[in-house]
Amino acid sequence: MALIRSMLQNELGTHFAKNPTSGMPQGQNVAKAYKNYLQSAQNTGGFPFSTVMTEPFGLNMGQVFEGKFPAGMSIGQALAAQLTNMALTFMSGQQIGPPVTPPSHLPQLMNLFNAYAPSPMDFGRALGGIMDDWTKTWVVSGLIPGTPPVPFSGPLS
Repeated sequence: MALIRSMLQNELGTHFAKNPTSGMPQGQNVAKAYKNYLQSAQNTGGFPFSTVMTEPFGLNMGQVFEGKFPAGMSIGQALAAQLTNMALTFMSGQQIGPPVTPPSHLPQLMNLFNAYAPSPMDFGRALGGIMDDWTKTWVVSGLIPGTPPVPFSGPLS
């Protein structure tokens, strides 16, 4: 399988449209939707998703959404940190360590939370798009078994 942008965007859009208020459920919904999305990932070596932790990151993201921050940029930074921490728990077949996750999602998240609020559905879809773009910049490395083992390194697909 492959990472499907629209799957993440639609799931997040639906979650935010059904429950437009902020708070703990939103953070847990974001973590769950992200895990569902990552389950279709395949690394450059051709090996599928193995696991990613959603907790405590879903709870932490919920606390970010519940928090009283003075500016949207603060919320974007806090959410980016939780997403990065969650990403570092991602594992796929024959992977030899956590993915390299550049902070390229930080400016987009800061802008999303600092801009005029679109509809809850549009907000969720925009968040999903940012997360998809960022995930596709990760570099996952591993070894294909054999004699000698064959190294691989590259983005998820």
